[in-house]
Amino acid sequence: MPEISGIKLNYIEKGEGFPLILIHGLSDDLRLWAPLIPQLSRNYRTVSLDLRGHGSSGKPKGHYSIEQFSRDIYFLLNELSIKKAHFIGFSLGGAVVQDLAVNYPEMVSSIVLMSSFSFVDLKLNETFLKLRESLVEGGFAAFFDEILPLVLTPELINENRAELEQVREEKIKTESVESLINTIDACMEFDVKDKISVISKPALIISGKEDVLIPDELARQVHRIIDGSKLIILENTGHNVLIPENLQFLLELILKFLKDV
Repeated sequence: MPEISGIKLNYIEKGEGFPLILIHGLSDDLRLWAPLIPQLSRNYRTVSLDLRGHGSSGKPKGHYSIEQFSRDIYFLLNELSIKKAHFIGFSLGGAVVQDLAVNYPEMVSSIVLMSSFSFVDLKLNETFLKLRESLVEGGFAAFFDEILPLVLTPELINENRAELEQVREEKIKTESVESLINTIDACMEFDVKDKISVISKPALIISGKEDVLIPDELARQVHRIIDGSKLIILENTGHNVLIPENLQFLLELILKFLKDV
């Protein structure tokens, strides 16, 4: 595990070919991409990683920022001798990908943004404040209970209740509340809506029609700003677009997009 900017960054590589970097969302880790990697790694050198404060990466104290997340990735890719790559980011990871495309354009071949945002409007800010408050007052258990209905539909929660309870108990033991608070603060400070117009690389933007955490209107705004970007809105889908019912469609969509780049 390499040390980047003074912390250990956990990552997993699989496959050969042109590099494809996978960046997870808030309170998640590289396991998010496990359903996609077997097929993606047939054609690409996939690198999935844990952001600082997440998973098995270091969880330093102090201020976090989206710029720091993207800087960590920039240095990690230098360590791996990767000069250029495709990037896929989910939610927070999509914000990191946008920052990479703005600040390190020479490293970016294309971007795929899932359930993401370029700035925090009043409604999203209120949501982040509630999530932050849940962490401060009740720790990870309260946070999990607060965020779950924002990322999954009621039907999915009911169908997967036992598995979700297992995830909840595991993360209560492993998650750093301080790191999650710092990450939420980083999200609330994030705003690149006046910068992403410079992105000239191919961009695919994906959002769920039923997303109550980051509504599809925020994806539409990113689409309007990034010239030539492609927008896909998934019906009957909430924030977590990576549900089993969508996986084959998303794989075909992403692979075609990357092939055409």
